[in-house]
Amino acid sequence: MTVVNDMLRTITTTSLLVTIIFIENAFGADPIFTDTEVIEFDSAPYTYTPSPFKVKQAKKQGKTLEVKIEPSVSLKGYLARPAGEEPRPAIVLLHACVGMTEFDEMWSKRLVTWGYVVLSVDSFTPRGVKYTCDSRGGSYVRTWARALDAYGAKRYLSTRSFVDPARIAVLGRSHGGTAIMEIIKQSTAEGLSMEPFKAAIAFYPLCSVPEPFGPEPINTPILILTGEKDSWQPAELCAQYADKLPPGSETTLKVFAGAYHGFDETGVDIIDAGYIIRYDPKAAARASELSRRFLEERL
Repeated sequence: MTVVNDMLRTITTTSLLVTIIFIENAFGADPIFTDTEVIEFDSAPYTYTPSPFKVKQAKKQGKTLEVKIEPSVSLKGYLARPAGEEPRPAIVLLHACVGMTEFDEMWSKRLVTWGYVVLSVDSFTPRGVKYTCDSRGGSYVRTWARALDAYGAKRYLSTRSFVDPARIAVLGRSHGGTAIMEIIKQSTAEGLSMEPFKAAIAFYPLCSVPEPFGPEPINTPILILTGEKDSWQPAELCAQYADKLPPGSETTLKVFAGAYHGFDETGVDIIDAGYIIRYDPKAAARASELSRRFLEERL
């Protein structure tokens, strides 16, 4: 069942005549991820064989799909966990387009206090990338590649004795949230011959509604948290996405009235890539509460 929380009001994108401020200046906690175990692991390699759904789409469009190979990438991550050796549920944490910041550490520590093992995945540094929010970064990491990073992290966590491999979820923010939309596709887990994540949480992702067939089937319960005034990755697209998912998809959408992109990033109020990034304490607190409840119910 598709569930959409709150009335989604019309979002108007306004032109912003402002000086672009480099987002690196907004985040300054250095070093980040103290008291964690720095680990190395590989992203999941992938041989792309088109799913029946994609084959059907291609035939209707008169296209031919090819088998593609995506090699694994050696990655770095930060592992944090509660005390004790008993197997616990775990969360794979995916950062935004600015790379690793103190807000990833904030979420990691929060999740640990909730009782979860957390692996924060650095998708950028091992690839020589710092920033992908616009052309200033000079390079880009696809959200599809980050989906493979997440499954590689899941595979790694499943080898640790203090992780329950049957209870692993994924949480991503912004660019990481958009990667979640790839992770939850049924074709992704099937193509990797892996069990899907037990749950997924996407903060202000870019939701895609391919026409004319709509979104691919998903196999993971997802909570989407986004802001009504987010003009970077509009909430209205996520409402369309949730509405057009196939029957039986477990999707919950929460749109926070008056909130902008980055509403959970404490103290931030900047312009980046021409878009407003603004902390909203009420939305942040409610998003944290909803995330905790969502994970408790599924893990």
